[in-house]
Amino acid sequence: MNLRSTFARYLLAGATNTVASYLLYLALLQVSGYRVAYVASFVAGIALSYVLMRFAVFQSPGRRFSSLWVAASHLMQLALGLAVVELWVMWLQGPTELAALAAVAVCVPLMFLVQRWIFMSSGRGGRSREDEGSGRSQSSGSGR
Repeated sequence: MNLRSTFARYLLAGATNTVASYLLYLALLQVSGYRVAYVASFVAGIALSYVLMRFAVFQSPGRRFSSLWVAASHLMQLALGLAVVELWVMWLQGPTELAALAAVAVCVPLMFLVQRWIFMSSGRGGRSREDEGSGRSQSSGSGR
């Protein structure tokens, strides 16, 4: 699988997920408070992210417990993003209006690598899509 096309699909999936999550947030604001709307849309965004990464971006079931890995990676992204925002505003004294963009600039490439790790190896001793595309094969367990 070509890294450039995979990354392009990753960016498109991320944009789709962002728009869908935001629209859900706006819809939920009509029937609930902003905290409930935010949490519900965030959780729905994690679920949509899993589906998009598994079927549209990496086209692989991924590692064992991949859905839990995806959820954990989003929590990691939240923590890293908050750290970048804090660093940007408090230490670098950058404009607060650009803090979220700084977080995106740091998080998107790192999250791509994390998601790629989650989905590009089955973690079950089988061949990943990446291995199939490059002609490499893994041992089937015999002889090693």
